[in-house]
Amino acid sequence: MVNQELIKKLRSGKFWSQEHLALIAGISLRTVQRAENEGKCSLESQKAIAAAFELDVADLSVESNSTVLGINDSKRDAAISWLEIVDSGEYALSWSKAAPVFQERISSSKWIRMLTQIRTPLGKVISRSVKRASEHNSLPGVTDGQYLVINFAVSFGQKSSAIETVTLQKIASEWRVAGYFIN
Repeated sequence: MVNQELIKKLRSGKFWSQEHLALIAGISLRTVQRAENEGKCSLESQKAIAAAFELDVADLSVESNSTVLGINDSKRDAAISWLEIVDSGEYALSWSKAAPVFQERISSSKWIRMLTQIRTPLGKVISRSVKRASEHNSLPGVTDGQYLVINFAVSFGQKSSAIETVTLQKIASEWRVAGYFIN
């Protein structure tokens, strides 16, 4: 079984018709329709659909906690706004805009030193796009709450391919960065 609503959201988020998804995935239109209407398709078809969306096949399962972030999604916008502060080299400001759990785990001065060592050699950001996002009510090492983990595919001037992971925490009605990693 596949998450039929997720497939519909992913497809419509890219402004693709069912026919276009079938063409990109290399499967029949009927297979796309069956996946979206009944949640049924073979493992090979699941792999093809996942590849079309640049996802792991597990992300399409009914049990997956993957979420789709639209172009004007407030959670995505919160992560991008914070990343733009980091991109501009305003590391102290990025620390001050982070969630309290982030600030409790690392001092501002250590954060600035660490980012200077890690980000400066990478150069300017060339491109960044959401690769995957997942919602969680609990994560290791933090209190339960509302969290969103977003993986961004990013290209820098001196490193063509990297993954940035931004963890957001909902505090009151605002999403704030609770964690940041780059590989």
